[in-house]
Amino acid sequence: MYEDKIQFDENSIGALIAKGGKILSDAGIENAKAEARLLMAEYRNEDIATLYAHLPDLLDDFTAMRYMKAIKKRTTHYPFQYILGYTYFMDHKFKCREKVLIPRFDTETLVFHALENSPAKGIDVLDMCTGSGCIGIGYYLWRMKEGYKDNVTLSDISEFALSLAEENASDLDAEVEIVESDLFAAFRNEAGEAARSFDMILSNPPYIRTKDINNLIKDIRDYEPRLALDGSLDGLAFYRRIISEAPEFLNEGGRLILEIGSEEYMDVQDMMLEQGFKEIKRLTDMSGLDRVVSGILY
Repeated sequence: MYEDKIQFDENSIGALIAKGGKILSDAGIENAKAEARLLMAEYRNEDIATLYAHLPDLLDDFTAMRYMKAIKKRTTHYPFQYILGYTYFMDHKFKCREKVLIPRFDTETLVFHALENSPAKGIDVLDMCTGSGCIGIGYYLWRMKEGYKDNVTLSDISEFALSLAEENASDLDAEVEIVESDLFAAFRNEAGEAARSFDMILSNPPYIRTKDINNLIKDIRDYEPRLALDGSLDGLAFYRRIISEAPEFLNEGGRLILEIGSEEYMDVQDMMLEQGFKEIKRLTDMSGLDRVVSGILY
């Protein structure tokens, strides 16, 4: 860490970053030094390269106070993305907020698989359990770059999550539909029949087994919404519901793409086979772990 090796005035930017990094490291934060830099860049409204050019500069008292307050909060393992208020997904900046699951790079595996299997025309897409909206919005924006305008619907049971998804869609100029729904409930008519159909359904549902939630790292266990994590006793409750109902809402040749836990592929594959899905594929994330399952309904 460059700022650790040079003697700066104790009230300088460089000295405060070094101090912040040590405090975070002592608190067991894995990427302590990087986070200390990024927090300073955020409060200075600078990129990292510009920040490095100003390391010897003195920091005003107000910014120093905000910075050290954020460092202290992070020592509790309060998620870094919630402190920043954003994270990046599919090369876009998404707002992050308490009560909504934080987007993660591994989920991009799902979006890229959807993109690779999308036709050269606009289609109807449902992003179920959307949370921040990162999957549906990321897909929509990428397809727009490729010249295709899809009808993308974001749905979630959480009104709070949908309000954040709507903000992200507005900030990123994504023309998507927002629907509050307990899985497929809002897409049925009064008779209980499917009233909407889609060419592709994408979802990252809750899939952590209830008994395993207490074993998650503190950052996730204590601060991210249990509603978005808890997949019930065996972690498969939402897959049963989604997979059993999805055929009613998929057009012929439609594709269902699901993020899964690393040990859930065989169970999810069996469910999809039972419902008539074909060409079932398994995809791994950057760590080589099973991450996505997809199938086609003919």
